[in-house]
Amino acid sequence: MELKNLTLRAELKAHAIIAVPLAAAFLAELGMVLTDNIIVGQLGNVHLAAIGLGGNLFTEVLIVCMATVSIVGVLVAQSFGAQHFNKIGHHVRQGFWVAIVLSIPGTILCYFAANLLALTDQNPQVLVLGNQYLQAVAWSFLPVMLFTVLRSYTASLSRAMAIMVITVVAVGLNAVLTYGMVHGKWGFPALGIAGSGWATTIVNWAMFMVMAIYARHSKGLRRYQIFQNLGDLDLAECRQIFRLGLPVGGITMLEAGLFLAVAVMMGTISVHALAANQVVLNAIATMFMLSLAVGEATGIRVAHGMGAGNLAASRYSGLVGLAIGVVIGILAGLLFIFGSDFITGIFLDLNDPKNVQVVSLCASLFVIAAAFQLFDGMQAIAARSLRGMKDVIVPVWIAGFGYWVIGVGGGYMLAFELGLGPTGLWWGLAIGLAFTGIMLALRFNRLSEPVVVYTPSPT
Repeated sequence: MELKNLTLRAELKAHAIIAVPLAAAFLAELGMVLTDNIIVGQLGNVHLAAIGLGGNLFTEVLIVCMATVSIVGVLVAQSFGAQHFNKIGHHVRQGFWVAIVLSIPGTILCYFAANLLALTDQNPQVLVLGNQYLQAVAWSFLPVMLFTVLRSYTASLSRAMAIMVITVVAVGLNAVLTYGMVHGKWGFPALGIAGSGWATTIVNWAMFMVMAIYARHSKGLRRYQIFQNLGDLDLAECRQIFRLGLPVGGITMLEAGLFLAVAVMMGTISVHALAANQVVLNAIATMFMLSLAVGEATGIRVAHGMGAGNLAASRYSGLVGLAIGVVIGILAGLLFIFGSDFITGIFLDLNDPKNVQVVSLCASLFVIAAAFQLFDGMQAIAARSLRGMKDVIVPVWIAGFGYWVIGVGGGYMLAFELGLGPTGLWWGLAIGLAFTGIMLALRFNRLSEPVVVYTPSPT
């Protein structure tokens, strides 16, 4: 694609083909989490706090491993841009191997995670309930990892519609199973909070199997033969996935750990603070899915340009993606400012006297959440743009300083040393995300700048 053909309309269309189905799929995945929270929240705010703490820990471990194998999408996108179609199936098969290797310790860690949470001075009842949930949901680790490989592969080829359809259907299935298994309806046993974990596990295995069938038999994907010679392990290719993917997993771990650390510190303040944190975090995660989808689309577009040897195309794709992220951040901030009571009411009864403290705290946290929406989307899109260029090391250092030194460190100082409590923790989040977003965007701008070669004028 020549620079003169890089029109805004064409780039927006290319983004939309990938981002819109992915956004719907990501929102559907989040919808399953929200469904679990709403159904379990009917059992009481202690149950809500428990699934919030246990679910956050499980999710943080999982998304770090998912981010590592997602680098398969970059390899596929660059091979596609370079028209090396014979390499695409090989990338995916080795991604399966890496997913399996990461799933073994991931499953074990999540199964016994409540023992780690016990070291953080949490409410004993929250720990007992959280353990019941974690020991059920841990068995969904492997199917999610395998599904992630397939999702990265199909999205990188601009075929994300199937991802959306499968995930949206899964929301309904998850809602039925979760309600039935939590409350003992429709012939299911009443398993309480553990029922939510088992429902999630069943749904994730179903999603992977349907996605595998689609990837194997779809007319547009059949040519890549990703399931042929599955036992052919290429250690060099796996090392490349780990070499590029582990830093990606690292930056995801730093970001995920930031929110987990805040949740843990919230738990040490009070159960009310932890419940409020969970409500606002669910809302933020919903809007973040839009930025995440744009980020994934932007990273794929950048990788297509790099594979084709067209830095100008990669730069344009990245800048358009960042501009879209700014718009999403502004709209999300306005929603949080003017719709905080409505959002809180989805999770808790606003008229219940027992929830007065949680509702009041939610209102304060939503104002702060609005302040950093712009930068949260910016850091997600910029990081994935750099990933599309295979720039994965420096972003980890930027994120480490921004998320933990400024975000967690600053939040701790504001909350505990200066006495601001829960709002102090969230102001630390805001400042850390702002720093990280700006620095990553500046790095992408610098790395994608065209190289100007000086040519002397003829004398």
